[in-house]
Amino acid sequence: MKIKIAVAAVAAAALLLFFGLRFINAVQEDEWKIQRSAVQTAYEKTILTKADKVERFVGDKAYTVIRGEDKIAQKLIVWVGEDEIFTQMQSDGVTEEQVLSVLQTKQPTADVLRTMPGVLNGNLVWEAFYKLPADETGSERFYYDYYSFKDGAWLDTYRLSIQ
Repeated sequence: MKIKIAVAAVAAAALLLFFGLRFINAVQEDEWKIQRSAVQTAYEKTILTKADKVERFVGDKAYTVIRGEDKIAQKLIVWVGEDEIFTQMQSDGVTEEQVLSVLQTKQPTADVLRTMPGVLNGNLVWEAFYKLPADETGSERFYYDYYSFKDGAWLDTYRLSIQ
């Protein structure tokens, strides 16, 4: 009797796992298709030969941001939008670490959740998403800071009003 229960439990767990993975696949398939298409476009229209990291940036317009290398292993970043492509060598701008350093100087108590390249008002930027500790009202606040990709200058801060 214990063997039948164990077999049934394993079969039920396997079915849940199978259908859970199928559900995740179905939900993510459109996003993966957009990312694959953007990487293919970057391979065809830029000097990108190897993609290391692919992310979606949504600002004024949606962009797929591809970090990778050219044929001589120089790091570059490609922003692929619906109707435009930007390409920059990573060495032509500030690094992610430099942006984090500027942010930590400006907001020493910030808990940085994510940094990524983006496009804001047609300018290439670094976006830093972070939260600050609870204030006197007891609520945490979330912020987006934007820094110029070229020189790391602070451009703007958006404060999220949701809790």
